[in-house]
Amino acid sequence: MTEVLGERIVYAAPPWLRVGLHDIVTPDGVARTHHAVRLNPVACVIVLDNCGRALLLNRHRWIVDRVGLEAPGGIIEPGEAPETGARRELLEETGFEVEQLELVAVLEPMPGLVETPHHIYLGRKPRQVAPPSDAEEAADLVWVPLAETRELLGTGQLLGTATAVGMLAALPLFVAGGPLPDAVREQVVPVT
Repeated sequence: MTEVLGERIVYAAPPWLRVGLHDIVTPDGVARTHHAVRLNPVACVIVLDNCGRALLLNRHRWIVDRVGLEAPGGIIEPGEAPETGARRELLEETGFEVEQLELVAVLEPMPGLVETPHHIYLGRKPRQVAPPSDAEEAADLVWVPLAETRELLGTGQLLGTATAVGMLAALPLFVAGGPLPDAVREQVVPVT
């Protein structure tokens, strides 16, 4: 087991991130320093309709300079329960609410360098109740057939580990009884 001897904060930008430089001793006895990035916990939702489709945001992420499909979600506020954060982010980014919300994964996407717990939910029985309220995060909303998951993963069109894990977790809900339904992509028209 790695022994942590100490940590020095080299950069902090609350609430977004903290970067620490750690003095460690690895299991093989080597002493060295190692950076660790700590981010707030995140919650995201893969919203499913009855046609075997997921509600995703088609958006540009400037950090990686790519356009792709992403589940609605974001940072859990201090003191906020992950499910509450998931519902809030869903409403802010899409204008949708879901009747049912099921936690399917809690994971660390990059545990060798970054601590950022991701809480991934599947949402069922969606209803559009408002226009998106977060102009920075809102993007084109698209109902994407789950049948496209493998192709989207293979071509890098699904952005983020949470989106990929959520889409994969949703597949068994529809394939257990046979092939996926013949669903088509559909652009969501926001309510006004």
